[in-house]
Amino acid sequence: MKYRVFETEGEVIAAEAAIASAIGCIKIGANALTGQPEPTKQATVRWAIPQQIADGRWAIPSPDDEGEESSPDWWAAE
Repeated sequence: MKYRVFETEGEVIAAEAAIASAIGCIKIGANALTGQPEPTKQATVRWAIPQQIADGRWAIPSPDDEGEESSPDWWAAE
């Protein structure tokens, strides 16, 4: 998977918000049992949750094929 990588948390938050807005990320949830829309419930409004990688930079999944390939050493061991 490719990621867009940023130096600061502020940069990644702004980029994620711009991506979510550009792709129309507001999605209405559906009832898990019936599959019917639940317009009165909380809508999904984010593309991704920014994550800090091991070298201190910040990353979000790329919505297209641009960005850096991740490697296992990016993510802290749990």
